[in-house]
Amino acid sequence: MTRSTFLALLFIVLFPILASAEIDSLPGKYLSLGSKKAGICFGNSRVYNGFRFNLMNKQVKILNGFDFTLLDLDEDDNKASNGISIGVLCKIQAQNNGLSIGGLFNGAQRENGIMLALAMGGGNRLNGIGMMGIMMIDTVNGLAISALSLSNIHGSEGAPKNVVNGIALSLFWADIGEVRGIAVAASNESVVHKGLAIGGINKTSRLKGVQLGLYNIALNNPRGFRRLPFINMHFGK
Repeated sequence: MTRSTFLALLFIVLFPILASAEIDSLPGKYLSLGSKKAGICFGNSRVYNGFRFNLMNKQVKILNGFDFTLLDLDEDDNKASNGISIGVLCKIQAQNNGLSIGGLFNGAQRENGIMLALAMGGGNRLNGIGMMGIMMIDTVNGLAISALSLSNIHGSEGAPKNVVNGIALSLFWADIGEVRGIAVAASNESVVHKGLAIGGINKTSRLKGVQLGLYNIALNNPRGFRRLPFINMHFGK
């Protein structure tokens, strides 16, 4: 097939798509292969259904489908992504329902689904599964997997106030305000732990459950039972 014939056939195939493509008149221009708000988008569309590819999200509102961007620092209270949302370097959004992936950082006020980050992740609430290097999320309902789990909110005495309802798995250190479930780490530290703690060192101010580890500290136990090797427990008030 000659080159001219190939180009002619390519034009015939792409012409219906290019003819229906629309470019938005807002300051953040974009090209849509389809209708104005649905199809395949290249650029900064504020509301879109389908696939969107953008260098940097700016003042976007809603995406239903697949969102791929290099950088997303646009944390708008009304911004939501429903589907798969990927930020190669950074992903920050108000709410994500589905799968959210951030390179260096992934942050969301509310994540309903799966939240992944290579380096660090943070936010107000995660309902689902979170996997990241350093986790700083106020409330986790589900499974939290990290190298370090820290709190970004503290009480008047400096104690962490974050909460995990479910399972927290940390490679090195888990510093959690309240655990309601299972915590596994080399070092577990909490203000309140209701459930099971497994680690090299387990420490909590108020235990209602069991600690398994080399050194276990439950400060609400009677004297002589607050610091024990291998196992500690408390089931009272």
